[in-house]
Amino acid sequence: MTALIATGLIPLILCIISGVLLNRYRFIPRETWLFIDKLNYYFLFPALLFSSLSGADIGLGVFESSLFAALAIVSLLVAAVYLCKFIFKINEKNLGVYVQSLIRFNTYIGLALSAAAFQEQGLALFSLIIAFSIPLINVFSVLSLSHHQHVSARIMVLNIIKNPLIISCVAALAFNLLSLPLWQGLQDFIKLLASASLPLGLLCIGAGLTFMADEKDYALIAANSLLRLTAAPAAAYLLCTFAGLDGLEQQIITLFFALPTAPSAYALTKMLGGNHALMASIISLQTLLAMVTLPVVLWLVI
Repeated sequence: MTALIATGLIPLILCIISGVLLNRYRFIPRETWLFIDKLNYYFLFPALLFSSLSGADIGLGVFESSLFAALAIVSLLVAAVYLCKFIFKINEKNLGVYVQSLIRFNTYIGLALSAAAFQEQGLALFSLIIAFSIPLINVFSVLSLSHHQHVSARIMVLNIIKNPLIISCVAALAFNLLSLPLWQGLQDFIKLLASASLPLGLLCIGAGLTFMADEKDYALIAANSLLRLTAAPAAAYLLCTFAGLDGLEQQIITLFFALPTAPSAYALTKMLGGNHALMASIISLQTLLAMVTLPVVLWLVI
């Protein structure tokens, strides 16, 4: 079991470290990293999701309970942050940061670990959870960042509809559930694109690690990160047990909530006027701490 976890995690850690070093020594210009990240998000990563879902042996009925559990936990985490807002007097610019730090997830690390530890079935289930959770998470994220400004419902819905990850998941589910044929040459092309997504995504994660927050926020950042990486997966595991979920479904949902928050949270926070320096620091610390906490979580649930 330890060997399986090490085999799955060490390549991911080495990719992230490589990204740190490539950025540290300016081997790749900062502008190029931004382009690579955009290329991956809009082109390569959707290909990975389509490839993993379109040919997987799945039935939505089998996963109904796990999808419901994942969305319920996301909603509970948001409620917990709003409760903490009133208890600890969190200001509006920081509120959206803490919401995102608890409900957004690093899809690159999650998919890579799902494939390494749970093979194709785990990868398919994780992709399904992504497909159904992204719209809700995006709505919660935008609303939590928009208390001090108006964001129309129309713009929010359009952004969700135009999300390339959602489009690829919907298309993949249509091909899968309707048993639509796909020319072998096109399948191979999509798989070729998909194979480039995870390593590039992990390199970009490493290149983007940075600490920009004020020193007075360090203790709260650390507490927030530990809550996300330890308490959230523990709550997910217990809720799955209470709901009668076990085996692969319980393992994947627990992994989902053990992941560090998404690097894309920084761009959204900056665009909507949130505390982007705080967001960058939380993303970086959670990513680094996850290299320690993820092996423990996997060891406990596998």
